[in-house]
Formats: sequence, structure tokens, C-alpha cells
Amino acid sequence: MNGINTYSLNYQGAKTAKKKRKSILKKILTAAAAVLLLSVLFISIFSLIGSGENSSNFIRHEIETGESLWSIAAHYYESSNVDLRKMVYKIKKINDIDSAVINPGRELIIPIN
Repeated sequence: MNGINTYSLNYQGAKTAKKKRKSILKKILTAAAAVLLLSVLFISIFSLIGSGENSSNFIRHEIETGESLWSIAAHYYESSNVDLRKMVYKIKKINDIDSAVINPGRELIIPIN
């Protein structure tokens, strides 16, 4: 009788160990699925935010000889009541320009309000 009880206890212990492994595996898979879902969600959100800055919000302008950032800003914003200094700053910031010197042939991105 003693042998039967030992077998029964070992069998129950093996069942419990399998259940624990399945439980741990299930938790790992659930966590991985959650991370994947959150990644897709964040990528979707940031791509929607980035799509707001499409080409309809900007104009491409090729610099011609004799033009300055001020004259370009005045050309695009002359009819609106905006401070041209702020628009020159925005143009410089968007195009990663550090100085007032610009070269003919370069293409600028001009933000449209």
C-alpha cells in the first residue's frame, strides 16, 4: 500500500508542476502580446501625428540669386498680419539654417499657416 500512495503523490506533484509551467507560459505570452499591442498602438499614434505635417502645410521654394530669408518670408506672408521676424525664425528652424546666409539653388521648406 505504501508504494501506491507514493506513486499517487508523485503523480499529483507532476500534474501541479505542469500546471505551474503552463501558467507561467501563459503569463509570458500575455505580456508579450500586450507589449506588441502597445507598440502597434504607439506607432499608429505617432504616424498619425506625423501625417499632420504633410506637403499641404508646406511649400517648397528654390532660392534664387539675390533672395534673402526676409524677402522670401515677405513674399509668402505679405498679405497676412504676421511678424516676419517670427516667420524667418520658423523657416530657419524647419530648414536647419544657422545663419542668414543662404545659397541659390537650395530648396527651402516654407510653412503655410
